[in-house]
Amino acid sequence: MLAAAAGGALVWILIVSATGKREAWDSGEYFSVGIPAVCLLAALLGFVEPKRSWRWGVAPLAGQFFSMLLMVGPGNLLPLGLIVFGVLSIPSVLAARLGSYVANRRARGATP
Repeated sequence: MLAAAAGGALVWILIVSATGKREAWDSGEYFSVGIPAVCLLAALLGFVEPKRSWRWGVAPLAGQFFSMLLMVGPGNLLPLGLIVFGVLSIPSVLAARLGSYVANRRARGATP
């Protein structure tokens, strides 16, 4: 779980560093590179550990949330930020579920 959160935090930090924006989601790269990277990580972890796969989709976004808190600090819009991270976790949760589905089908001997 810690690796998933660290992976999400790394994506956040790299995008902030590369773009010079205060928050990663202020740049287009977050949505064109960051979210797909997190989804790929979640799918891979869902494949490797299919039980309760939803957590692999949530953990990277939790890591990003804590990275944002450490880099920017809590602001007036913290509750809105939590809601946005919740919404942004939907694609990665779906990707983790897909990875879990493929792993389970493979374990049963069916082709994906």
